[in-house]
Amino acid sequence: MLDFRPPLDSPLLIRFVKLCLPTYMRFALHDTRVTPVDGAVERFKRLGDKRALVCPNHANRHDPMTMFSFSRLAGEDFNFIAAREVFDWDNGLNGWWLQHLGCYSVVRGAADRESFKTTKRLLCEGKKKLVLFPEGEISRQNDTLMPLESGAAQMSFWALDELVKHNKDAAIPDMVIVPMALKYTFAHDIKPALSNTLRELEARLSIKPEGGEEALYPRLRKVSETLLATLEKEYAFKPPAEATLNDRVTSLRGFILQNVARQLNCEMPTNARQLESVRVLRNSMDDFIYSDDHDGSEYQRKIHDEKSAVLRGLYADLNRVVNFIAIYDGYLRDNLTQERFSDILDRLETEIMRVREPSFRGARRVLVDVGEPIDMTKLYSHYKTDKRGTIAKVTDQLFGEMSRMLLDLDKHRHPLLVG
Repeated sequence: MLDFRPPLDSPLLIRFVKLCLPTYMRFALHDTRVTPVDGAVERFKRLGDKRALVCPNHANRHDPMTMFSFSRLAGEDFNFIAAREVFDWDNGLNGWWLQHLGCYSVVRGAADRESFKTTKRLLCEGKKKLVLFPEGEISRQNDTLMPLESGAAQMSFWALDELVKHNKDAAIPDMVIVPMALKYTFAHDIKPALSNTLRELEARLSIKPEGGEEALYPRLRKVSETLLATLEKEYAFKPPAEATLNDRVTSLRGFILQNVARQLNCEMPTNARQLESVRVLRNSMDDFIYSDDHDGSEYQRKIHDEKSAVLRGLYADLNRVVNFIAIYDGYLRDNLTQERFSDILDRLETEIMRVREPSFRGARRVLVDVGEPIDMTKLYSHYKTDKRGTIAKVTDQLFGEMSRMLLDLDKHRHPLLVG
């Protein structure tokens, strides 16, 4: 198991970063501005000192910066849960910053006991609100949500269990889950930048553009189909002749997952969503590669290291599956705003050009809304009699409120359609 990285909050550093944040957002993030809709900040401030788990959607790699900016506007400091692997970026320097800004790690899809204990402790203490992205992955879907993990509800109820256990004669403490919605919108027409990115992708795939520079959708469709055909050949996967683009993408993802499971000698959960299977397989790899068991002879350790080196190559397969979770023909075609087009290009850049940071395409505004808090205290008695059902109900309620806000945020922008 990857070692746990605890929060090491540094109040002085947090104040300094908040002071510098507008400059950073303007120049390092190419003029990204966080714009809460009317009443959003006030609704958040009404929570006061309640223990709260704050749950935004996770459409963009810059969501943590957006939430940090929102904490500045709300006049509060937050703790954040972040995927364990990001703490190792830039030779660990990224992790140093994250920990001192109030972040701590979780191994996604695993029974990360240290992370769970820290979450429970922070929620019980209630000194800061805690930010958790319940989709669990960056969706790169600006308009829709991926299915949510149940961790937000489960963690909140575990914290209430702990509080009740230590305060048996007192009233059940306040605990809420706060839905939030983040939607990125470009301030200006970015079609030239979209065309430039497409040109780079076409060159990498040896595609000759057809229909002229303005034919953005046909070019995107051609790039997507060429990439898919290349991957099908690479994985020796032959789809049925009558398969649609959607069928081919879904089938290839399943084929890759089965290949990884076979090499890991790991059984995937029955009837699970593909994203859930990714987490199970990633956890199985982490458990082997980062095993704490260093006993055995030098030869045994050498064999373990050799197998670990082979398994590390499977991370790319799992990342590829995640990268294509959101790509389907309807998302490529329906209501194709320049923001949605850019989301798809981000995924294609990541796959074809092997970049961690896709290119910026213009100044952005991030619309932010705060939803109706879910009162976990009132639901606690239901949880005690029906744990699984209550957790599912809270997760569905959270999904519904976040989806509603994402849709409503369209009223606050003037989207430009592509094609």
